[in-house]
Amino acid sequence: MAAGEVGHPAVARGIRYLVEAQAAERLWEEASYTAVGFPRVFICAITAIAPFFPLWALARYRNLQTSNTTRPAFGI
Repeated sequence: MAAGEVGHPAVARGIRYLVEAQAAERLWEEASYTAVGFPRVFICAITAIAPFFPLWALARYRNLQTSNTTRPAFGI
């Protein structure tokens, strides 16, 4: 999508995967533990990561599908 290829079949497959991978609570399971920090010093778990990026991708897809342009002027 960032390359302006919102209509590409690969994008459609990725969006379909995100929709089908949603759990019953409308969130996405995260099999591995996501955290930042220094081993044996501190670990800061980031529990909001799992739902954030899939929702961002779905919203971006929807917005690009309904706008007049498929390529952003700049940035994300």
